Amino acid sequence: MNVAEALAKLLKAYGAEYVFTLTGAPQEPLVAMHNREGVKIVLGRSERSVLAMADAYARLTGKPSFGIVQFGPGATYLPASLIDAAWAKSPLIGISGATTTGTRYRYEYQEADQTPILAPMTKWAGDLPAPARLPDVFRTAVRAAVSGCPGPAYLGIPADMFLRPIEGNPAIYADAPFTRVAAIRPEPGSSDVDRAIAALSGAARPVILAGGGVLISEAWDELTRLAEALSIPVVTSMAGKGSIADTNPLSVGVSGRYSRKVANAVLAECDVCLAVGTQLGSMTTDIFTVPPQTARIVHIDIDPGVLGRAYREEVSIAADAKAALARLIDAAASAKLAQRPPRWGNWTGKVQSMVADWRKDYRRLSGETMVEGKINPRHAIRLLDECLGDDDILVADTGYMAAWASTMVERRIAGRTILRAAGSLGWAFPAAFGARLAVGPKRRVVCLTGDGGIGYHLADMETALRLDLPTITVVMNNSSLAFEYHVQKYVVGEMCPEASEFRDTDYAAIARAFGAHGERVADPAAFPAAIRRAEESGKPALIDLVVSREVPPPVSRYEKAGVREL
Repeated sequence: MNVAEALAKLLKAYGAEYVFTLTGAPQEPLVAMHNREGVKIVLGRSERSVLAMADAYARLTGKPSFGIVQFGPGATYLPASLIDAAWAKSPLIGISGATTTGTRYRYEYQEADQTPILAPMTKWAGDLPAPARLPDVFRTAVRAAVSGCPGPAYLGIPADMFLRPIEGNPAIYADAPFTRVAAIRPEPGSSDVDRAIAALSGAARPVILAGGGVLISEAWDELTRLAEALSIPVVTSMAGKGSIADTNPLSVGVSGRYSRKVANAVLAECDVCLAVGTQLGSMTTDIFTVPPQTARIVHIDIDPGVLGRAYREEVSIAADAKAALARLIDAAASAKLAQRPPRWGNWTGKVQSMVADWRKDYRRLSGETMVEGKINPRHAIRLLDECLGDDDILVADTGYMAAWASTMVERRIAGRTILRAAGSLGWAFPAAFGARLAVGPKRRVVCLTGDGGIGYHLADMETALRLDLPTITVVMNNSSLAFEYHVQKYVVGEMCPEASEFRDTDYAAIARAFGAHGERVADPAAFPAAIRRAEESGKPALIDLVVSREVPPPVSRYEKAGVREL
């Protein structure tokens, strides 16, 4: 058995259904994967786009997913591809060829020192030292990607090794505990649980802050049970959206720099914050202002390195979110902490009243259909929300699209039904195709992006058509990079259109030119029907929604300018 054949068998052993690639060299492992092991090839139009597909697939399935690119220039695209997976804690594994061992360091064509540039955004990065080492080195990469707090890994294989034989019988197997994320769940210590319950017992204005670790651990049921047992309001980070249903009476919404104003206001008043599965980073805490530094913090995270980094913590618990929440539920019951009404019942009632007032403001402000002759984006998001089913997957781009999706879209069930780019503009469009592969044809996948984001990977409309991946892409088209436009207008105080404005481009016409379904919508009343026609087309579809650039989403930095209303 040679290295290419062994690599194909290892992917199969780990349950890989797909391998995502923009091919060049190597070809041998792809041939072996597809022709001999039944691993389907997903061929895209750029390294960044295929890795975005693999990333979304990994986030939704919790399984390690694999992307293969060629060495040299192909591999140098991996940092831009893996960084979003690193931010999102996704078990994505990048594999590339590397310069042949016989010509390395002798100015080989397209030679690049790949591994050092990948180390900063991976949990593990290394090169195959010898053919016989492939099975154990491959398992090392997978273990790194799925264990503890998950994240991407990288394996480089010298190009001259793919056809080299592996002597004897290679150990082709998957480590059973490491075939998906959250397989090993560290338990909290009993004393830590007791201290956490004691801190909650002394609270007058408690809040649960749920982060992305709750979703990675699939702990949304436990989090909801704890919140309901104790009647504690729940705020989430952007990554933690879905930890509790948005329609749950205890749900407040997303906090931080892209947030519901009410969520930041509630966090600002809390005296005890139970933070679960979150790094308490600057995005979630609006640069460490909510919760206030005076709040008593009980922090649970599987990565001990994040504990105490952003706040002084009363209780720091290194544990899996699901395991820790289950223990807290039992301990709260034993301590008879659940009372009806709870001791902080007035606080919970006040928070629910604040959320009700926010919803009234949202209905009022989103009821205005047009702004300066173009669709009000608030109204557009409200219409989109009304079109989404409980099982639908919404894939949102970074920046404003993430802000709109996180703050305004109301998910009626808990769980991972929203994916967002953690920072890589353009990620959402190809990621939606990976999401479709992950969930299959019975669930609808909708991509939300802007005209800035769609420009990155529009050529992958051909990929979606070739692979028959009917998703619905909604382009909020305001002929600009609206984030930059608003920063100029409200923060800098001086306009520079050359740095933020585009031509008015009909992306629906471009979609039709590819052979996809495309519609341009300038009348909001026509939007729901356009969504229906997109789904009925059975094709990849793009709706170009002509929206106003004058209405920003809820972004905290605009409060000083007096333009933040929600």
